[in-house]
Amino acid sequence: MVEKLLMQYGMDMTLGAKRVRGLLQPVTGKLERLSVPEAGVLGSEMRMRFLYIGPLEPAPEEGQELTASGKRYHIRSAQQIWGNDGPAYSWAMCVEKGREDNWGMSF
Repeated sequence: MVEKLLMQYGMDMTLGAKRVRGLLQPVTGKLERLSVPEAGVLGSEMRMRFLYIGPLEPAPEEGQELTASGKRYHIRSAQQIWGNDGPAYSWAMCVEKGREDNWGMSF
């Protein structure tokens, strides 16, 4: 079921050196606390985190690079999500490369 969802709604991306079809979305809503507000030229801006959902293989790993829509992301945390019958899909939290990385900051 997850594979069908990824094929229909996912996008092509590269995980490490392998092509994969997955979802990559900014973290918003109740998880806003994972974004760090910072003063920018035009006022406060958010340093956003991105959530990756993809197939079990290739499995994302902490420190690995993910490329989607011409942007590069650094995987900071990754794990398999389990369903009733075993592993169902891969999950990872990412930050965009080239931006200030404030992953470990508390606020």
